[in-house]
Amino acid sequence: MNRHIPPGAGHEVVVTGIGLVAGRLTDPESLFDHLAQGHTLITEHPLHKEWGVPCAVSAHVDPHVRQALADAVPEEAGPLGPAGTLAWHAAAQAWERSGLPRRLESERGGVFLACNRMVMEPAELTGLAGHIDFEGGALDLDGYLDEGGLDPRRYEQIQPDTATVRLADYFGAAGVLETHADACAAGGMAIGSAYRYIRSGALDVALAGGAESLTTLTSVAAFHGVGALAPSEGRDADRISRPFDKDRSGFVIGDGAAFLVLESRAHAEARGAGILARVAGYAGVTEAVKMTSSSRDGADYAECIRAALADAGLTPGDIDHVNAHGTSTEANDTCEAAALHTVFGERAARIPVTGNKSAMGHSLANSGAAEAVLSVLSLQRQSVLPTLNFTEPDEVTRGLDIVTERRAAPVSAVLSNSFGFGGQNCSLILAKAG
Repeated sequence: MNRHIPPGAGHEVVVTGIGLVAGRLTDPESLFDHLAQGHTLITEHPLHKEWGVPCAVSAHVDPHVRQALADAVPEEAGPLGPAGTLAWHAAAQAWERSGLPRRLESERGGVFLACNRMVMEPAELTGLAGHIDFEGGALDLDGYLDEGGLDPRRYEQIQPDTATVRLADYFGAAGVLETHADACAAGGMAIGSAYRYIRSGALDVALAGGAESLTTLTSVAAFHGVGALAPSEGRDADRISRPFDKDRSGFVIGDGAAFLVLESRAHAEARGAGILARVAGYAGVTEAVKMTSSSRDGADYAECIRAALADAGLTPGDIDHVNAHGTSTEANDTCEAAALHTVFGERAARIPVTGNKSAMGHSLANSGAAEAVLSVLSLQRQSVLPTLNFTEPDEVTRGLDIVTERRAAPVSAVLSNSFGFGGQNCSLILAKAG
């Protein structure tokens, strides 16, 4: 049962647990240290070359790590698909670290998962194609089903909302269940929705984050078809993703999962929980300029950033660090850079900007959640992560302080942006625990 969110501000929302899976790494601190040292998660995908796609690299989860995570899912959590397995590990890690009981047993807890719809694997597509009359434009559905069709158990496992329900059941947090598929902004929007429920007083606790497992033939072919993926031929894998650089040519797709446990400060303090950070503000804004890009002057992105600042009761001068969406596509980085210049003015040259996707690829619905987790660690460690492969700006990205090496810096408030296809825009503001 989803509760109505009452109007008006109220409870302070804090972070009490974080969890993450990325590449071969299975905890947030390992990823932060890996990125801080200038290392990447982007490597050649074992199947991409075989598939013949011209973008044969990705930030995929290591197959051995994936199998180990699948083996670790308890039987009572139920069978889960590829993204659900990643979600399970990151969510369980965040929950355990928060110190909450194994089961909340309260309707004042909820689960907010971001995950885009899974797609068919090559073998499944081949089986389906055998029953299609391409000239007549017809599918022999009876014949397909007679031969077995799609395994209904697998279909259930790969549905994003299956993981949402399984997590809610396992942790006893079924007061509100939401599954977000807001393209690349979904992770941030899931966290933002959870934040609003807690701030309003409708919930005390929320498990919020994202999971994605789309380094598959269908997904890679689709993103290549719209010109979003960077070509990899003749280039080293670790040099391809280059947010805000003049030679950027597209994003590198990735897998992963990241979760945060959010609570009202009153609830966290009442049980003596350690507080890692605060969610200070959020805005989710939609626009319809173009399916794959926003207004080139950054006006729509700027509107979203300003709305998040207003929600937090902050001014542009209160932001110490920007964790950028920074996909390494020409369109996104142009729009985001223009928005940062618009919102921050001359101060844009003095605010450290990090593009994590330079090292960990773009995990789509999960990306905003993963970057929120890294932002929490930047607040805790008073350190900002580097943007790999940035060597020279273009006319629009010029004048931004793109961090290229790990940098110690006073960080009290972080702006974390997620801007997705279809005009789904999201900005989160995370702040020191206080």
